[in-house]
Amino acid sequence: MSIAELKQLAPVLSLIVAGLAVFVGPFVSWRVAQRQSDTSLRVANKQVIAPMRQAWINSLRDLVSELLGKCAHYWASGYEDREDSEYQHITELVHRLELHINPREQDHAELVTNARAMEGALGQASREADKKFWNAHQEIRRLAQDILKREWDRTKTEI
Repeated sequence: MSIAELKQLAPVLSLIVAGLAVFVGPFVSWRVAQRQSDTSLRVANKQVIAPMRQAWINSLRDLVSELLGKCAHYWASGYEDREDSEYQHITELVHRLELHINPREQDHAELVTNARAMEGALGQASREADKKFWNAHQEIRRLAQDILKREWDRTKTEI
């Protein structure tokens, strides 16, 4: 191509570049804005949701350990040394646990079911009730460990 031909093509090439800028420019700007929005959302999740989930994990751990400890103490104290206020506190812990978990998740529902079974076995005096109590006690520990581990892993992956 000669210089004369290039000079003739210059207006056409300029028109093509201007057309691309008009049509492609907004699309590129939209994609950049979308990526910035996605990045901002991920940062917000890291800064807001992860600490809230960690606080929930800590709270659930404290609640379950208190429930297991109080129930074991109540069971071991013997019928003569038990007080109504202790049983009332255990009942309150079970209710707090119910409000603390997601009832739509199977292992969460099993956790509450076992807490109710453990609480119910406390008021009975038989070998069968003792067995029921300790089975529920161990199952609560196992379920809580699984739930806490899963939630901790979920928190780590979001950070």
